Amino acid sequence: MSNLQPSAPVGDVTLFTAVDRTKDPGFFTHFLDQANELARTGKPLILEALRLAPGQIVLDLGCGTGADVIDIAQHVGSDGRVVGVDVSEALIAEARRRWGDTELPVEFRIGDAQELEFDDGSFDACRTERMLMHVPDEQRALAEMVRVTRRGGRVAVFDFDWDMHIVDSLHKDTTRTVVRSFSDGLQHGWIGRQLPRFFREHGLTDVTVVPHVLFLTLEFYELLLGGHLVRIQGEGVLTPEEVERWWTDLRAKAERGEFVAALTALIVAGSKP
Repeated sequence: MSNLQPSAPVGDVTLFTAVDRTKDPGFFTHFLDQANELARTGKPLILEALRLAPGQIVLDLGCGTGADVIDIAQHVGSDGRVVGVDVSEALIAEARRRWGDTELPVEFRIGDAQELEFDDGSFDACRTERMLMHVPDEQRALAEMVRVTRRGGRVAVFDFDWDMHIVDSLHKDTTRTVVRSFSDGLQHGWIGRQLPRFFREHGLTDVTVVPHVLFLTLEFYELLLGGHLVRIQGEGVLTPEEVERWWTDLRAKAERGEFVAALTALIVAGSKP
């Protein structure tokens, strides 16, 4: 980014729906591993919202490299089953490589969240995490999640509201430009605030909403924003000098132990009547 030399690979994480067409799918695998580590405090909240029980059949949509599929499988036990679906062939291949030897009842499939190849009511529960913000038609994807869930089953979504992205910087205008341009660069940067309404519009009841804040390290922040900052400089949204000044301030804060950046997610769940 500008004259900076990022210590991590520079990729644009707004391109998750095109992982297989990017020059470096491995960047997204690395990013997912780091993001899952940061998001680990929210994962029990998603599982709690699903109200899992032994023997259930569960769909994890946008499963990435499959770590959450394994976690869910440990909750539903040997009599249950967990299916992980992702649109990326590269991520599903990685999930199968990592977990192919497990004795847990799991499987991984390539599939489009907007057109699932499952019968109505196939699952006792369906969840997705950090996916709907990337899907071209988020309403259709949510409708598919509801369709494949049985009556009485639970649907849960964990996703961010990208305008609720904070970072402590001396450069207020640049910060606002970065936050807004990143949010607008996603398919659905406001999906977090919209989820409670969308759940009710799709007929779900007993809707619960839990906010969750994730604090970021500078290293992860670089992974998150590096590609985006390169792109908006190329588009003339910010000058290289503005980006250099902004990032230098953040790095100095990190060196003093004063770096603060955080994202706000909503964990929204509901029952299919």
